[in-house]
Amino acid sequence: MTELESGFRVADVVALVKRRSAIILSAAVLGLICGYLVFAAAPPKYSATSRVQVQPLGTDPFAPGGKDTAKLDVGTEQDLVKSDAVGDVVRKKLDYQGDNKSLFSGLTVSAKENSLVLELTVASGSAEKAQATANAIAEAYLAERVHEANTLRDQNITRINKQRVDAVAALTEANAAYDQAPAGTTARAEAQAAVQNAQQVLSQLNQSRSDYENLDTSSVGKLVRKAALPTAVLSKKALAKGVGVFGLFVLGGFGIALLVDRRDSLGGGRRKVQQLAPGANIRIMPTAGGGKASPAEIDAAIDRLAVDLVASGSRGRAASVLVVGTKVEPPLALSEELASSLTFAGIPALFVLAGSSERDLRQAQVVSSFTDLITGPSITGPASLPEVAGAAGSGTPTVTWLRPRGSAEASGLLRRAVVEALITRAGREGFEAVVFVASTPTLNAAAAALGQWVGKTAVIVEDDDGQAVEQAVNALHQADIHIAEVVWT
Repeated sequence: MTELESGFRVADVVALVKRRSAIILSAAVLGLICGYLVFAAAPPKYSATSRVQVQPLGTDPFAPGGKDTAKLDVGTEQDLVKSDAVGDVVRKKLDYQGDNKSLFSGLTVSAKENSLVLELTVASGSAEKAQATANAIAEAYLAERVHEANTLRDQNITRINKQRVDAVAALTEANAAYDQAPAGTTARAEAQAAVQNAQQVLSQLNQSRSDYENLDTSSVGKLVRKAALPTAVLSKKALAKGVGVFGLFVLGGFGIALLVDRRDSLGGGRRKVQQLAPGANIRIMPTAGGGKASPAEIDAAIDRLAVDLVASGSRGRAASVLVVGTKVEPPLALSEELASSLTFAGIPALFVLAGSSERDLRQAQVVSSFTDLITGPSITGPASLPEVAGAAGSGTPTVTWLRPRGSAEASGLLRRAVVEALITRAGREGFEAVVFVASTPTLNAAAAALGQWVGKTAVIVEDDDGQAVEQAVNALHQADIHIAEVVWT
């Protein structure tokens, strides 16, 4: 018998979920209901978006390339949307009681790459409030841009007017010098050049002032689309709360399932087994549930199980035992351990494999027909039980293994007369016990048949699959087979 692995295994979790699916499913359904109620109870969320287009405004007519070379930083404009100047106007227009920080808390400003269109999105618990706030912020932002453009224009006009005063004075002085200079002299030519320069500067200033006076400051931005009355959108926060509540219920259900499973004998199924087979002795081996035990404790537990199973046997009157597993293959690992214990105890026993297995049993004698085996002449001991009737055999009674060449049915092992004769013959030849080893009764008829003709039946739980255990015990129970032992290994 191999010791079960200790620690975390994915298979353990899967088996637990299968065993306690009712608890986990109930918790999941309850969590789904509560999660939906939490989600539905959350206030609705509305999102309204207004779009504005911004354009640069030239500030320096004397810059290379003119005022059209002014650049616009969209990132800066996104920050300016949330400026105090915009917030003060919006709060006054909407009669908002909070401060600018709380006003802009639900505002998201975004822009696509290489685009001068700003998207102003306002989230609120009221559709009308979201719409009104988004449009008010857009209008206030555009009004602030126009106001800044007007201020900048007026400042430039004032600056140009001051420069014109100086330019007019310079032109007047140049004209006076020109009039005083004698004709045909170098002084007169220089005075004429000064007059032309002064006149050119004044003309440029007049043109710049005209440009600024005729500047359309409303072109710095326009409202592309007003925010429409929004419909309710899915709230990520409410959804997260609902999912969180669902997850907590599922986690709690898993915890309850784990607690119930641990209280139900380290692997599930014990309570159901006790209901189906109230007279069965529930035996928990030291290795059950991944428990850590010393080799001496494990050996002692196996020795006790082996002795208890064959306790009713004696020389000349062999005890009959069925060891049935809960898996597709018979529980050969534990059976070999039991055989070793009986050998060590000096108890002659005949082990019969009532099924097929990929496990190699080198010490087993292959039997073509159990009918021929029991009807042959007398033999001297179980170690010499011949495959063919009439063959001579010798040896001291000891633990011996027999296995059919083909299936148990084809070898005649599932006939009551053959089984009873084999047990009687084994007792006569010195065996004190005949142990039949079979696989789960849900997939093979051997266990259900042999269980009716032997004195004691033991179910061996090789893993913690509670569903398989319950199915195996229930199958034996339905066949009216008395189960003496249920062993968790």
